[in-house]
Amino acid sequence: MDTNEKLRSQQLSDIIESQEVVPVNRKAKDTFFKTVYATEKRQRELASFLLGVDVEKVITANIRPVLFGNRENDLAFTCDDVFYTMTECQAKVSPNVPYRLLEYITAGLRTMVNSEKLLYSSSRVYFPIPKLYVLQVGLERTENKLPAQVMYDIRLSDSYVPLGEKYEGKVTRTDLEMVVHVYDFRMTYGEMLVYIEQERLPDRFTQYDNDMRNYALTANGITYVQRAVKDGEQKQYIMPKNIQNVAEYLQLLRSRNIFVDLLSNKEVCDMTMAQFSRDDMLMYQGREEGREEGREEEREESIKNIVEIYHKFQQPSEAAKREITDKYPDVDEALVDTIIAEVYGLQLINDKA
Repeated sequence: MDTNEKLRSQQLSDIIESQEVVPVNRKAKDTFFKTVYATEKRQRELASFLLGVDVEKVITANIRPVLFGNRENDLAFTCDDVFYTMTECQAKVSPNVPYRLLEYITAGLRTMVNSEKLLYSSSRVYFPIPKLYVLQVGLERTENKLPAQVMYDIRLSDSYVPLGEKYEGKVTRTDLEMVVHVYDFRMTYGEMLVYIEQERLPDRFTQYDNDMRNYALTANGITYVQRAVKDGEQKQYIMPKNIQNVAEYLQLLRSRNIFVDLLSNKEVCDMTMAQFSRDDMLMYQGREEGREEGREEEREESIKNIVEIYHKFQQPSEAAKREITDKYPDVDEALVDTIIAEVYGLQLINDKA
């Protein structure tokens, strides 16, 4: 190794050592939202509710738009071969959701037709009718941040640049519009506490006795309890009188006949708590087991950081693998290869060729 290579190698090592590793539970890749709607029965019930008809057949159709890399949309399926229905779950309010779903729906519809026929045929190519929905969850401090009603629409045109005086009255509507139907189950801190302690729902929720509402109660409640545990002296969140942690909240939901089939499964409970509250997951599984799992997650994240740094500096994937095996002699080689393939993509194939 010449002097320049040694210097470059040392610089890379210094950069790697300086990286702060943020533990992330990579095993909880599938959200609880996807788990809820993993069965055809629940998908059919959801589609029937959203469309207002009795849907007989659903076929899942998850897609990965180029804009979002490996990230799939939350839930998409065709209903009776007529409607292409897409549902997203949002934990934070974003006005950019219509554009996000525009990317998803375009990529999804493209997979349903023959591209050559679509581009060059003189015959019309037909698509299923797209229907787009968002399930909004989350907690708000005050009521004035909540919508007036659970269901409302947002549009892509809401984000268009306002017309100046020159065009006023001349351009009446856009030639590209996207309408997204939002079911907004956000709650205030007070509403969440009342539900936990007294099982009393906000009045606006009463007509929505379905899995969407139950998912929102699960997500909002886990978030509330997690924050109450960590609140300490701030007193923004009042700890409920009847539970003390997320595991107990999931038991409470089961007693109220919410997701009994799912929350009776320990693996699902683990994944759910991992998604919303890593600290409570560790307590639920046992502290020693949790610490060990936490160390493994930190190692995985550290390995990914190393690979990303080597990729950023256009270094071969083999060099990244050598760095990892030197730092972690007992590392699982299959895990390393998986992470390298994820970061390097096609370049990994070229390196091995």
